Amino acid sequence: MLMQVGGEGTRPTFFEMSATEHLPTSLRDALLYFLGVMAQRRPVLHRVLDYSDEGYAALMLLLELHSLKTLDASFPESLYGLRQTQQ
Repeated sequence: MLMQVGGEGTRPTFFEMSATEHLPTSLRDALLYFLGVMAQRRPVLHRVLDYSDEGYAALMLLLELHSLKTLDASFPESLYGLRQTQQ
């Protein structure tokens, strides 16, 4: 169960929970849009777009590993200030 860090035991809101679930897909869409726009200026980036799924997976792996190593929370949890409680 996720709890807010500074919330004195209050539960996170529906919007915080929804945001943590939708963050990875939003990041993927933003990355693909960015690469698409940049590929219009630099045609060599079209090759990068061919491997966008692998690049996104590698990026998320690095983000999650860094976040788990430094903050003991997943990337969306650390971004929104949530933590998991022990039951």
